[in-house]
Formats: sequence, C-alpha cells, structure tokens
Amino acid sequence: MTGLLPHPRCDEQLQAADLWALGVLPVLAAGALAGLLGIYWDIAWHIDKGRDTFFTPPHDFLYSGLAIVLLTSLYALWRDRRKTSAHLRVGPLWLHGGIMIVSIAAGLVLAFAPLDDLWHRLFGVDITLWGPMHLIGILGLTLASFGGLVSSWLERGGTRSARRAALFGDVTLFFGAALLGWTVLVLAEYEFNVPQFPTVFHPILLGGLPSFVLVLVSRLRVRPWGATYVTAAFTIFRLAIAVWLMTASRFDLAGFSRPLIPLLVPSGITADILAKGHAPGWLAGLAAGAVTIVANLAVVRVADGIIWTSATMRATLVPALLLAALAGWAGAAVAGVLQPRRA
Repeated sequence: MTGLLPHPRCDEQLQAADLWALGVLPVLAAGALAGLLGIYWDIAWHIDKGRDTFFTPPHDFLYSGLAIVLLTSLYALWRDRRKTSAHLRVGPLWLHGGIMIVSIAAGLVLAFAPLDDLWHRLFGVDITLWGPMHLIGILGLTLASFGGLVSSWLERGGTRSARRAALFGDVTLFFGAALLGWTVLVLAEYEFNVPQFPTVFHPILLGGLPSFVLVLVSRLRVRPWGATYVTAAFTIFRLAIAVWLMTASRFDLAGFSRPLIPLLVPSGITADILAKGHAPGWLAGLAAGAVTIVANLAVVRVADGIIWTSATMRATLVPALLLAALAGWAGAAVAGVLQPRRA
C-alpha cells in the first residue's frame, strides 16, 4: 500500500534542529511511561483507599506530568520552524503533525480534569473506569502516545544520519509499547478483579484491541521483530509498575491491589511473522487476536482473579476475532499512510 504522505527524507529545507536535539522526544517518552504509572497508581489508590480529595498523590503526579507534556509540545510547535512534509501549514506557521496530536491530546485531558472532579461532586464517585470523563481522559492519553509514535517515525524519515535514524526507530518502538499499554488500560477493572461489566467483555477487548498496535508496528518495519520488541517492552513497563505499587504500598502511598499482566509477546511474534509473509492486515490482526486469547486463557486460569468460563469463551470467540481483524486492518492502513510514497 503506497503512503499518502511524502517521505520527509526528501526535504531540503531543514531550518531547525530535530525533535531529539530540542529535547522534546525525551520528555514525551518519559511522559508516556509516567502517565501509565500514574493511572495504575490512581486505580490502586481508589480501590483500596477511596477518593477523599482530588489532590491525591497519584492525581498530582499524573496531572503534573501531563502539564509538562503539554508545555513541551507547545514549545516544540513554536521552536520547530522546519518546512518539511512532516509539518502542516496553518496560516504562516508550519506545525509538526505528530506534535500537534500530542498537544491536542494533552490539552484535552487537562481540560477534562476539573470536569471530572465536578462530575464526581454532582453524581458521586464512579464505580467504573468506563465512566464518561474517564474514557475521555483515556482517549486523550492514548492519542498522546500515538502522537509520540508519529513524531518519532517522521523524524526517522527526516534524518540523513543512519545513527539518528536508528535512534528514532528505537523511540518509535518505545512509543509503540506505551500505546499498547494505553490500549490495554481500558481492561484495568478486569486486571484488578473489580469488573463492573460482564466478564465476556474482557476476552473480547483483550483479544481485539492490541492487534491495532501490533500490526501497525510490524508494518512500519522499524527493525526486524518490531512488534515482538514492543510486547516485550510493554511487559517490562507493566512489571516496573507492579514493583512501584508494591514499594509505594509499604509507605502507605498506594493500595495493595495488584493488576494482572496480560501475556502479549506471542501475539507480537505472530504479527511479525505474518508481516514478513506480507499477509493482509486483517488476517494478521485476526491471527494475533486468536493467539492473545489462547495465551491469556492460560494466564487467567492460574491467576487468582477473574475466570473465563466455557460459556464466556463460546460467547467471546467470534466478536473477539472480528474486532481483532478490524483492528489489524486499521493498523495496516495507518502504517500505509505513514510509509513514504514510492516513486
């Protein structure tokens, strides 16, 4: 599939340093990981400690980090004056497409933070992560990580240095892992074993949603086995968050609940193999989704928590695989848009 964007490598007007030299991508990368830690910290806090005030340590950590991400992205839009195909012309300005996504997403989350507090004051404490304001916040945070992925990918194509191209490729994989983390976050209620909705949604969403990220990363071909790297990094992220929660709880700074960590490495391997074989995106997504369900069926069975019964699996299989196929198709389509045009 040919891309809709010309490749930045062909641009000659590079009028400013790249986003790494400006210090933008390192801050955004740290913000993506800090955001995931903050959200899981916040969920554990609410489960075991309740919600006594808006200014809890997890909230302070999360929103301070988001404010830094927003200010950094606005700084990048002002400081980056290059005229490349990675930039969109808005009046007299040339704005980096990926950074625009990050700034809009971070602004969205921060704008809805006081509205979330107002919602709780008017209607009480939400008993579900799937409340309206929470979902808007998750959407914004997910888009911010996607914007980071787009930014690093475009910077990779805009450099003539093989060394810097490799650096930007690794950063792209980092943001891919963060994006995978945000994609799975919507299942935190099931991971903490406090679901407010039927169990059937757990395998459907877990089997379907990750396929978008895995197919996208495998089709970008940042490096061989890119999707596998992303799932391994995702697992390391989640283990680090678990260690933090265990450490913080000893100092009464977190709850004692621990989330289940989904097994996605076999799914990443599947996506990479099918990408090497040039399988259609929908087929790669479907296969990755099937592997996700099978692998996590074993994980759920040995965990002390939610149970996938035989009836649950019978109701799950078809919608989960359909969602996985759709997500795989979407991931391949986005990868096609980001790829350079062929002459």
